[in-house]
Amino acid sequence: MKKYLLLLLLLFVVLLEGCAPKPQYQTRSGKKKLKHYNSIQYQ
Repeated sequence: MKKYLLLLLLLFVVLLEGCAPKPQYQTRSGKKKLKHYNSIQYQ
């Protein structure tokens, strides 16, 4: 019984992590902006 409860809890945590919004630096537009700002800063 404890195994099933632990497995269910683990599955619930993994599913909640997938629903969270990604930080800006991990998105496609965020990577483009970071590349642009770095090219300006380190010219």
